[in-house]
Amino acid sequence: MNYPFLIFIGCWLLACTACNDDYFADGGIINKEAGVFEGTTMAYLESQPQSFDTLVALIKLCGLEQAVNTPGSTFFAPRDYSVHNYFKLLFAELDTWPASLDDINDEDRALMAGLLRQYIIPDKRLMRQDLQTSYSYLTTLGGRKARFNLVREDYLGNVNMGAQSIIFSLNMAADGQREFYQSVRVVVSDIQSATGVVQVLDSDTHILGFN
Repeated sequence: MNYPFLIFIGCWLLACTACNDDYFADGGIINKEAGVFEGTTMAYLESQPQSFDTLVALIKLCGLEQAVNTPGSTFFAPRDYSVHNYFKLLFAELDTWPASLDDINDEDRALMAGLLRQYIIPDKRLMRQDLQTSYSYLTTLGGRKARFNLVREDYLGNVNMGAQSIIFSLNMAADGQREFYQSVRVVVSDIQSATGVVQVLDSDTHILGFN
């Protein structure tokens, strides 16, 4: 076995990972045994830069730190890959993306702030134990109707098998129109911070704003 070659490959991969520090980074690695976090919800997100570095920067850019940290609230956290894919839609017609988040104009910042408010459930520490397979409803900070339920499905897609997951759905219908929901699965649930609860969303199937 060519051990020097394997050592070289290992070092190269480590170096590439260490250099991946742009504001779209998303390592997708979260401690699934997170359980209780002693700091605020924002502090928890900041403690997981491999998954939330862009999200944290966007929350701060939009001035929503206090909203995310509102005592007794729940934050459904989209990971950076979801944010990145939203940027791909928003800036699709531009020759270049903004060099940094600070270069995003005021109109787009206001749009993003509105989207982020839909992931905050104020005045409710929503946990998996509070939900059932039947639907329950709450209103987001952004004023939209949100729907929650539990599903049981294993990795092969067999229903009523495997672990239960939270499904977070948002009513995307315009005012006065028939309700229309888009959904995303929670992949890491019930992270209890000092100020609320964090539910981490599936970044493989979800784009920020349910786009």
